[in-house]
Amino acid sequence: MLHVTNGDAVLMGFRDGGIAGTYLAWRDVLHDGPVPQTASLEALSDVRARVIAEIGGESDYDEMRAAFAERDRTLEGFRGHDETVLWFEHDLYDQLQLLQILDWLSRQDRAGARISLIQIDRHAEVSPFFGLGQLSGRQLADLLPLRQPVSPAQFAIGREAWAAFCAPDPSALVGLANRPLPEMPFLAAALTRCLEEYPSIRDGLSRTERQLLEAGSAGARDRRDYYVASSRRESCPWGDMSVYARLGRLSNDPRPALDRLGADEYALNERGRRILAGGEDWFGESGRDVWIGGVHLDGGSRRQWRWDGAGRTLILTS
Repeated sequence: MLHVTNGDAVLMGFRDGGIAGTYLAWRDVLHDGPVPQTASLEALSDVRARVIAEIGGESDYDEMRAAFAERDRTLEGFRGHDETVLWFEHDLYDQLQLLQILDWLSRQDRAGARISLIQIDRHAEVSPFFGLGQLSGRQLADLLPLRQPVSPAQFAIGREAWAAFCAPDPSALVGLANRPLPEMPFLAAALTRCLEEYPSIRDGLSRTERQLLEAGSAGARDRRDYYVASSRRESCPWGDMSVYARLGRLSNDPRPALDRLGADEYALNERGRRILAGGEDWFGESGRDVWIGGVHLDGGSRRQWRWDGAGRTLILTS
C-alpha cells in the first residue's frame, strides 16, 4: 500500500501501528501564498517550494524543491502499489491537500488501481479531536479497515473544487462553500474557513489577523501567547508558521497595527485599536500583497474582494 497523509506526526503513528506500506506526507500549507493554475504538478511544486522557503524560515528553496520532487515522484508511482490510501482530516489544511491529490489522480490512468479514502473529524477515544496526528498507532490501525474506495463523485468534486481554489476569481469557491456536498462532508466548512482569510468588509482584517489583534488587546506579549490565543478561537488550530506569518504582516508594515518590542514580543498600538473598533481599514492601502489560492489581493486596487461574514459571501468592491 501507498499511504498518503498530511504530515510527519501521522507517519510516526503508522510505524507504531505496524501499518505496512510506503508512507508519503504531503507537507504543504496550501492556504498560505499563491497556488495558481499550472500545467503540471511539477510546475506548481516549483511555485510552492518558493512560497514555503519564503515564509517558513527554516528551509531554503533548493531543499524544499528537492523534497517536493521526491514527494511528487512517490505519488506518481501509485500504480506500482496494490492500493493507495488517502488519510486526511476535516480542517482546511488537510482538505486542500486532499483536493490537490484527488484532482491530480482524477487526471491519471487509474485502470486497475485501487484508491481509498479515510477522512474523519472526530474519534471516540480522543477529545478534543484536532487531527490524525493525535491518534496512537493502534487507533490508526483500527481505522484502516474502515477505508472506502474513492467514488467518481469524490473525484469530480476534488477536480471542481481544486480548480475553483486555484482560479484567479473566487466566485466558484464561494458557491462550493455554500453547497451541500455529502460525498465530501467536511469540505464546505473548510472552504468557508478559507474565505474568512479574505479582508473583511468591516475593517480589512482576515479572521486570523483579527484574532491576533484581539489577543494583543487582551494583553498578549510573546508571539507564542498570540498563537495560543488565536488557536483557542479555532475548531482546529492552525500551524504556528501560518499564524506567525500573519503576525509579521501586522507588525512589519510601515504603519503597523502591532508594535514589535523585541525579537518575539509585540504590543497592540493605537492604530491596531482603531482598526479593531472599525474606525480604520487595515487592507485598503497600497503595499498589501496577499495571495489566497489563485487570487491575488492588492490593497492598492480599487476593486477588491472582501469577505461578508453575515452573508457568507465575497463582495467585489469598486
